Amino acid sequence: MTTTNADILIIGGGLYGCSTAYHLAKNGARNVVVLERKAVSSGGTAKSCAIVRTHYSIDTNMRHAVESLKVFADFDHLVGGHVGWHRTGYLIVGPAEHAAPMRKVFKAQNSYGIDTAELTPAEALKIHPLLSFHDVGVIGYDSFTGFADPYLTTNAYAARARELGVQIHTNTPLTGLQRTSQLTTARTPGGDFSAPIVILCAGPWTNPVAAHMGLQFPYEVSRHKVITLKIERPYQMDWPIVKDLTTPDKIYFRPETGDVVLVGTGDHGEPVQDADTLTDNVELQHVERISKIIANRMPAFANANFTAGWTGPYDISPDWNPLVGAVAGNEGLFVAVGFSGHGFKLAPTIGEALAQTVLGQKVRVPITDYDPGRFAAGKQLSGAYGIGSIS
Repeated sequence: MTTTNADILIIGGGLYGCSTAYHLAKNGARNVVVLERKAVSSGGTAKSCAIVRTHYSIDTNMRHAVESLKVFADFDHLVGGHVGWHRTGYLIVGPAEHAAPMRKVFKAQNSYGIDTAELTPAEALKIHPLLSFHDVGVIGYDSFTGFADPYLTTNAYAARARELGVQIHTNTPLTGLQRTSQLTTARTPGGDFSAPIVILCAGPWTNPVAAHMGLQFPYEVSRHKVITLKIERPYQMDWPIVKDLTTPDKIYFRPETGDVVLVGTGDHGEPVQDADTLTDNVELQHVERISKIIANRMPAFANANFTAGWTGPYDISPDWNPLVGAVAGNEGLFVAVGFSGHGFKLAPTIGEALAQTVLGQKVRVPITDYDPGRFAAGKQLSGAYGIGSIS
């Protein structure tokens, strides 16, 4: 069986694998190889709702979100390619007890150049005429936020990476991963690939890959559901994304093509042992419950029709923040996992920072807070809202 030698080997052809590969090549790396067991953007990335927002209470998250937003908004110029960018703005509503921490986040966003401002219900209705604010204690809005297409984004990074010399092998599943003191060898049905540096970017499938080396990272996999709803009135594509912190599920919703609203949740989801067992079946009970929550926020949706549903995996770390960087005690091994549902919006700059870290270069937007060993060191991250996807 043949062996292909690489300088850097990336396991996983989702958004993080392709973003990191592109930034490695852009920053001077040569002989970079990506191994993807299926097709580019065929795993968790493909199920992303692809919202790009900057409302985070943890400073590192906010910095990456702000800098990544700049990339999404000008992707063709900065990277190259069409990513389906829609600038819609972002409305976030919360209960009265969230008013103080939310206002603090608004000011922090302002300090990074984001135009978030607190609105009155009357002002917010001018931006989104279907909303009701009868149970809301605070409303924030920024006009820069939007959403993109996860498939287009990942494939744009893959295309640019290939142009810069990166080899991306699709339909190449791992059958083994063996480490020696100087090299790691990935075994596949089509041959072996060896490199002194390996980056694990396999999302929810990272631990099954790491298990070949006797490693396990602290995250769990959960099942998250997304549905689309429709009423007789078209749901406008320029209406803002809405995040509703008054709800137990911390729902969010945004426009989608076909005059529908797309609705997801920011809760923990349903734990699953194996991400490969996920199906796109969404139970009627979930549809009915979420429909009632949406009708509370948008009374016009009281008799909305359910039009579609799907599920996707989250890889959730203990503090809902990513594990990114070198793996202690394993020279030449790096990881990016545990993005807990907010990985899409951070991918441009975390991919850049991870590439710069691997190459020993100055990191433009730091990732030290995401150290994979932080839990053992007692350095769990926690934001103004506690642990969760909005922190």
